[in-house]
Amino acid sequence: MQTALDIVIKNARIIDGTGNPYYSGDIGIANSLIERIGSDIPASDARKVINAEGQVACPGFFDTHSHDDAYLLKVPTGNHKILQGVTTDVVGNCGFTLGPTPPDPGDYLSKIAQLMGGGDMPEPVFQISTFNDYLELLESVGLGINVVPLVGHATIRIAVIGWENRAPNPDELNRMTSLIEEAMQAGAFGLSSGLIYVPANFAETREVTALAKVAAKYHGIYTTHMRSEGDRQMEAIAEAFRIGRDASLPVHISHHKVVGRNNWGQSVETLRRFAQARAEGIEVTCDQYPYPAGSTILAAVLPPAVTSGGPDVYAEKLKHPDFRREVIDIIENDDKGQWENLIRGAGFENIVISFARKNKQYMGKSLAQIAAEESRQAYDVLFDLVSEEKLDVGIILFMMDEEDIQRIMKSPYTMIGSDGIPGFGESKIHPRQTGTFPRILGRYVREKGVLSLEEAIRKMTSLPAQTFKVKNKGLLKEGFDADIVIFDPDTIIDGSTFEEPMQAPEGISLVLINGQVAVKDGEITGVSSGRVLRHFV
Repeated sequence: MQTALDIVIKNARIIDGTGNPYYSGDIGIANSLIERIGSDIPASDARKVINAEGQVACPGFFDTHSHDDAYLLKVPTGNHKILQGVTTDVVGNCGFTLGPTPPDPGDYLSKIAQLMGGGDMPEPVFQISTFNDYLELLESVGLGINVVPLVGHATIRIAVIGWENRAPNPDELNRMTSLIEEAMQAGAFGLSSGLIYVPANFAETREVTALAKVAAKYHGIYTTHMRSEGDRQMEAIAEAFRIGRDASLPVHISHHKVVGRNNWGQSVETLRRFAQARAEGIEVTCDQYPYPAGSTILAAVLPPAVTSGGPDVYAEKLKHPDFRREVIDIIENDDKGQWENLIRGAGFENIVISFARKNKQYMGKSLAQIAAEESRQAYDVLFDLVSEEKLDVGIILFMMDEEDIQRIMKSPYTMIGSDGIPGFGESKIHPRQTGTFPRILGRYVREKGVLSLEEAIRKMTSLPAQTFKVKNKGLLKEGFDADIVIFDPDTIIDGSTFEEPMQAPEGISLVLINGQVAVKDGEITGVSSGRVLRHFV
């Protein structure tokens, strides 16, 4: 006797996530799982029937690179993501996570929450001590989306040696590896790094490798925001591959791009090196967002050489003219430093304020525009903002070329990640937080023909599930979790823009997360059917 169904989806154009061509059929769901897939499942077998005629049914999308760690504690339903069809969110990217915390945390969690766009956090956040504490807190809030957690290298470094510009001594390195071990035992899927950010950019390769070896012991992955995505990208790629080779684990390059006009076209060589590394046995993959602009915090444009001690220290130093001249000299003249010079890569005219807690009047304006309007130097605008607001100013940087974007998108190793930084209250966040996945399907599949629909969906579903070793997701297959998106391939499109980034996408009629309807006709239902996924060997 067949199991009674909770839902049957009828007459769908099924794209199963493998990359294979679509076929027509029905999908039966019971007890949060895909119970049956067939050509004619009787409607009478289910309590609820959904007619998907003329629409695509596919697996729920993975956002392989999010910064929703703090956002999901304030908005557990994950509205920005589920409206796009995202059912699984990878958090803990770029080396920063909400745990483990230093022995004397002080305002550490407030700083990290600011980095993630989280602003004021619920009181339980400040009780986090271990990585497992964070996962348990996530589990307690009633998630409406699945979460794949990574543990951050910068967070581990701060927990042991703070914001200092030095290598750990042997005892400190042992403590760092122990914290990675605890996180992996709690269910982390791997180790992330953000090697352009303080204090991670103080770390030598051997430090990161030592920590990656612990993740490898638990069959984890190493994801990295490399030291450079511009002038020194080839060196940064070589370092990432060396870590993967020496630690014996897969390497995932976060938000792969080519930064700076003088580097445009470089993706031909980066992708060639990816292919070569895979031929040598290094499991290299990457993710990408489909926009010509990146986004980060304003403080990230400062040279690492002047940021030792952390934001409280350098914010105070920036009040002094001599220190400002020192910083300007490094930015303008240091061609040998191993750091990402974002000001030279983008230019003040292409660095736009996306949020500023105390200076909301600047949102949507470039540093050059603010300087012109106020008859000031752009450097002084930059230094004054960082000095006053520390980590609480976000920026959007226009510095990529469309040909590189499309070339990277076509690579068989590329999946999709928003890299979005959430916004709370008044903000002009990057539209990738709210529009990435419909933008791929609408603009790059339907309008530009860069990808086939089947290939685009593979990049959003089975490829990330395989890469991060997430079981029972990423495919429409009997016995798999019922994470499903139903959309109209003729109308799906992003609504968000750089000017109006909070606009919802169009064309998605239904999103199911573990068998529960999370979005219906563009409206969020508020169900709490998401899960914190834990990776265990």
